[in-house]
Amino acid sequence: MRTIFHCSRGVRLLILVLIASTITGIFSGAPSQPTKIARTVTREPALSKSQTVEQIPAPIPMPIPDLPALMRPSNNDVFDYFNAEGARIATFNRDDRWHTGGVTWQWESMNPVERERALAWIFDPQQIRYLRFDGQEARVIHAITKWIPRITNFDLPTDSIIAARWQSDGPPMNQVTLYEALSRIKFITLMRERQTCSYGYSHLGLIEFGGELILFNKPGWQRVSDETREIITTAWSIKEVMVIYYPQSLGWSSACPSEEGQVKNEFYSTIWLIKAQQTLSQWVPADASYWQDHEIPFQIANIHQQRFPKCMPATLSYLPTPSARDAAIPPH
Repeated sequence: MRTIFHCSRGVRLLILVLIASTITGIFSGAPSQPTKIARTVTREPALSKSQTVEQIPAPIPMPIPDLPALMRPSNNDVFDYFNAEGARIATFNRDDRWHTGGVTWQWESMNPVERERALAWIFDPQQIRYLRFDGQEARVIHAITKWIPRITNFDLPTDSIIAARWQSDGPPMNQVTLYEALSRIKFITLMRERQTCSYGYSHLGLIEFGGELILFNKPGWQRVSDETREIITTAWSIKEVMVIYYPQSLGWSSACPSEEGQVKNEFYSTIWLIKAQQTLSQWVPADASYWQDHEIPFQIANIHQQRFPKCMPATLSYLPTPSARDAAIPPH
């Protein structure tokens, strides 16, 4: 009997506990259901179409460059490069919006070998984006690095027509100006059939080559040597980079701010073109008739008659969308 009573008492105590729990649940408003262990699930709040925000990717930061034969002490986002003699040759700045790869070169402090190395680095496809080139990049790089160092005469052309139209408010005609202008190219694109010239790309560092300057697919090109073709490419490269650099030196927002500004830019860059042609053509005397009877007189006539294309607005339809950083570049 005691055993039965003991068990019955335990059962009764259990019943009383359950009844108490039920009563407590009723008064607390909780459902009188068996307790379940819930699995914790974290969910992101859903966004409606009206809440969706377009994410604009941040510009890709420029990598810290390894410049040939130069030492690089670091200083946060600014890096100075020194040669073996301890002279500062270059500076990399992540915030530099003008120079190729963010590198400013101290051209006055550099010897010819250092300038040639810098030039090869600037035109390497890792620094400049070649667009629509179809494997012709090597032709440009070879011509530039071969012929630019041979331009050592920077006297203003003596023709009175040229002298009267030299834009003296711009950078002087000297070696520092030439190399500094070359260090500001960011894009080079090849236009197989260049119908018009656009001058609004200065702030993007973009130049355009007509296909004939790279491919040499016009019948007249068959009359000249390969070296003359290289000089043509080099001389026109100089003209194009001066179209970039001259407006930047004056603080213009583009290379074509107005018709008057575009004509000033054409005078300046075309005189550089003529000077490069006169200087480099002396290296190929076999083609002297081409330069003296055709090309150089033609460009001088352009200076005299102002036969320049109209100041067309820039269009970037064939270019990759520039980064937000490039698109918002303020005047220099």
